[in-house]
Amino acid sequence: MNEFNGFFAQAYWWLSLFGGLHCLALAIYIRYFYQAETHQNLLASFLSLIALYFLTGLINRDNAPIPIHILFNLISPIYFLLMPLLYLYCKNSLNQTNQPIAFSKHYWPALLTLLFAIIDIVIKLTGYQTGKWPSVVLIFSELNINHWSALLPALLSIQTCYYFIALWMLFHRHKQKQTNMTSSQETLGTIRFRWLIGLTLAMLLNWLIRVFVVILPFYFGDNLSLLPNALPRLTLLLSMYMLAVYGLKQITRSAYLKGRMAKQPSQPHVIHNVLTPEEYEFLHQVQQDDGDQK
Repeated sequence: MNEFNGFFAQAYWWLSLFGGLHCLALAIYIRYFYQAETHQNLLASFLSLIALYFLTGLINRDNAPIPIHILFNLISPIYFLLMPLLYLYCKNSLNQTNQPIAFSKHYWPALLTLLFAIIDIVIKLTGYQTGKWPSVVLIFSELNINHWSALLPALLSIQTCYYFIALWMLFHRHKQKQTNMTSSQETLGTIRFRWLIGLTLAMLLNWLIRVFVVILPFYFGDNLSLLPNALPRLTLLLSMYMLAVYGLKQITRSAYLKGRMAKQPSQPHVIHNVLTPEEYEFLHQVQQDDGDQK
């Protein structure tokens, strides 16, 4: 039994390392090498956060530089950027805007949550024990580090649910606007729309798996083993590979349609220059002779 647990622990470690490095490499490629018209920086940042999620599986009580519960309290607020990045990427891709995005209001929950976590940890480790900052300690006296660790998954789930609803409304509005587009524009827009729908559904599926496998058992007091933590990572890694294959297919299809659209304006010129100047002159002379005879 101990040998099986050791093998499973090694498999979980390699899964975390493999998924983290692949997502990080994909984010670097999209950020610095892949050229596109839409905001690929947002997609690269989104993939970087997923890489961070995978790499946290490498951390345990033995190799953590600080107590692991404090470390995860500092890392968890970063995940509040995940859904805002997905929402902003989908919104800018559908609207086809190329303006750079500054510090968005969607980033405030992550910043405030991280600030609150830092204040809570500093007070509990310093001021609360030494008796300093009594007025501030009174505010946080009922909320210790363990309570904050239990509150973070609930807040993150509420934010995730809110953004999935916002994404559904965004896709619904865009679907209604597609009726005013030309056939070629509608084809390219449909390709982009399907890619964003696939990305969102993949994230929704993985979020639901994590809720039922990790978050709900955590709140019901069940002891979480490596299997419940490994299953969301495994499904997420498989989703990333499926999205990569599907995205490559959509990029190829878009390039084909853009190439076919680029050839269409040259056709009228060919039709317009069917006759040479001499032939035009001959026809003009024939028309004049017919007019003189009449």
